[in-house]
Amino acid sequence: MLNRRHELGVTLLELIVGIAVVSMLLMVGLPSFGLWIQNTQVRTAAEAVQNGLQVARSEAVRRNANVRFTLSNANGRVEWTVGCVVERDTCPAVIQTRNAAEGGVNGRVGVSTEIPPAVVPATQYSTALAAGEGLTGAGGAGVTFSSLGMMANPAADVHRIDVINSTTADARRLVIIIGSGGLTRMCDPRLSLSENPQGCS
Repeated sequence: MLNRRHELGVTLLELIVGIAVVSMLLMVGLPSFGLWIQNTQVRTAAEAVQNGLQVARSEAVRRNANVRFTLSNANGRVEWTVGCVVERDTCPAVIQTRNAAEGGVNGRVGVSTEIPPAVVPATQYSTALAAGEGLTGAGGAGVTFSSLGMMANPAADVHRIDVINSTTADARRLVIIIGSGGLTRMCDPRLSLSENPQGCS
């Protein structure tokens, strides 16, 4: 009695059909994947800015001194420094920094010192701040936190930071709002605050 073994494998035709199906799926999914990458870069840049603000606020309280968070790149790249306004032995001029080369390269920021109204209209954040807007002055723009964790100079400090993508207009935009009390909030201007807690206004 002869024992025949069955050969396992795929034919050339099955392999070609499989490659064609995978190629079509990739062509359909690549644009969405590219947009997802750009949105992730915006989110990473916004979180880096918000983390810097939180470091500055906590260091101001911890060191019992005025500590400044400064965005210093005139092109809007996410580059910041946290340091004491008045340098002392217990409070250095530079506590922490973030270099523009860290993280994604497409995230950009624009800032505004305009104090938001008490009742925020629905159109308050509908227009994006341009990359580098408000950052062209000497030394950049930022927020100084007092030893109580509040804004030391609300009339001159930044109250709004827009984070946009420099290469894709379709990418998500995020806004960081800094209140006079020192609290920060990140929101999405496309969402309505009345319907979604992640909305801006």
